[in-house]
Amino acid sequence: MLHTLVIRNLALIEHAEVRLAEGLTVVSGETGGGKSLLITALKLLRGERASAGLVRHGADELEVDGEFRLGEGERSRIVTRLVTELCGGSVEEGLLVVSRLVDRQGKSRVRIGGRPATLAALRELGAVLLEIHGQGDSRALMRPEIQSETLDAFAGTTALRVQFATALHGARAAQQRLIDASANVRERQQRLEFLRFQRGAMHDLQLAEGELDELEQEHQLLGNLDEMRQRLDEAIDVLQDGETNAADLLARAARAVADAAAIDRRLEGAAERMGEIEQLVADVCRDLQSGQGRLDLDPSRLSAVVDRLDEIHTALKRFGPTEGEFRQRLRDVEAELAAAEELAADPEQLAAAVREAVEQAAALGRKLVRARTKASKAFADSIRGELVDLGMPHAEIRVAIGEEPANERLLEVATDHGPSVVDLEVRLNPGEPFHSMRDTASGGELARIVLAVKKTLADQDRVPLLVLDEIDAEIGGRLGLAVGRKLHDVARHHQVIIVTHLAPVAAFAQHHFLVNKAVSGKADDARTRSTVRQLDAGEVEKELAAMATGDGADTTALQQARRLVEKARAAQGEAAG
Repeated sequence: MLHTLVIRNLALIEHAEVRLAEGLTVVSGETGGGKSLLITALKLLRGERASAGLVRHGADELEVDGEFRLGEGERSRIVTRLVTELCGGSVEEGLLVVSRLVDRQGKSRVRIGGRPATLAALRELGAVLLEIHGQGDSRALMRPEIQSETLDAFAGTTALRVQFATALHGARAAQQRLIDASANVRERQQRLEFLRFQRGAMHDLQLAEGELDELEQEHQLLGNLDEMRQRLDEAIDVLQDGETNAADLLARAARAVADAAAIDRRLEGAAERMGEIEQLVADVCRDLQSGQGRLDLDPSRLSAVVDRLDEIHTALKRFGPTEGEFRQRLRDVEAELAAAEELAADPEQLAAAVREAVEQAAALGRKLVRARTKASKAFADSIRGELVDLGMPHAEIRVAIGEEPANERLLEVATDHGPSVVDLEVRLNPGEPFHSMRDTASGGELARIVLAVKKTLADQDRVPLLVLDEIDAEIGGRLGLAVGRKLHDVARHHQVIIVTHLAPVAAFAQHHFLVNKAVSGKADDARTRSTVRQLDAGEVEKELAAMATGDGADTTALQQARRLVEKARAAQGEAAG
């Protein structure tokens, strides 16, 4: 569950710290007061897009922090595994902090469990932590692909749908290879020959790793042998071999310092350092003598080095210009050649590969359709049961699943969501025929159907936190208590946050937050700020009265608000019993 939400410099919200709890949380307030900013903050934590315009005027960046407390169960294990895989972090004592920062250029930074992470990682994690639904979801549920995803969520076939989509892509890729193999044969053959020529030329060079640097260093040495001998001889003579050399002088000095240290122990450190200097000079002399040994080279070697350098530089002009780019070009040529040679393969082999890939996708498609068909009645019955509670006792729902296409037409008609279309059909009144939901339901009916679907899916334990943004906007006050009761039922097993204008819905809240907008400061320096605070029991009744009538101080409205709360508590007690 989401325990704490901290918001800084998000539009009108300068700073807000919201401490949440399990159950049903309601957010209310006047239109334009900033309620939607709480939803925006949660969307940012879910990895959704952000714009620079969200940063509060005068601030450099906005920040949203969410503290999630994980319990026991499979979903918490999934979250812990994702945190490790996505950013190398860990969840300590069941506590996970997720942060999103957006600067004035619209650039985002993400931290998961205190470690930097990518926006893509946040999206993947956010999909497991929370789910957000707004008013637009009523219309979204009309789309066949969303209906497919919804049925799969209920049936537990989401992974199977993904497998089908992967197989479908593979079959279409195999078909495209067959199409490409049948076109532009002459041009492709010419390209194939050119690539083979390039690969042969680069392989013939047999350029070893680091060979160019070694050859250039050797070339410099071979071109300056006489000067090198002279400089090394001179250095060794001064340090060691000359009649008066540094080694002998240092040895005399070292003995003198050692004798002095025997008298004054405070000079023992100086004596030790003199010994180190002697050893250092001896080491240098050995290195110089090794250098002399390397100068005993065959003068003809210079010619061979020059020839090899010319050969390498000529190749790099064609395929480089650097050694790294040469090797990358070789990899690119080999990859393109492998693809070109595959296209040049026997068309019969490619056609057989297409048939095999199509059959694999079709088999997964049949399995998906069977699983969906098996679950569709239970899915429809569950939604219908919820609609009865929402004031639609005569509404009926059924799932229409299109006919599976033959293998020959699979690649033509299938989508990533399945081999055939899924369509939710409704009958709102007895005696009327079933029609596709997108052709029949009004706004209020759609909102109730969506809520019924969300309740049905919530029972499947999809995510621990469900956020609803005015999803009840088109329902109206008459059905508010039924909607509130349904949301309370969902909140028995999930943390639910809803932004609402309906007092009957808000009466079911276990936690109620009010968002207010206020202007402070003088006219020339005025600033607008939105604040978020939790209401106590007395304040809740005033807010419910204000939501119902616009006047939170009206005695009649307060009495009505009190009765709403009593009805909500009675309904909650019935549900608990």
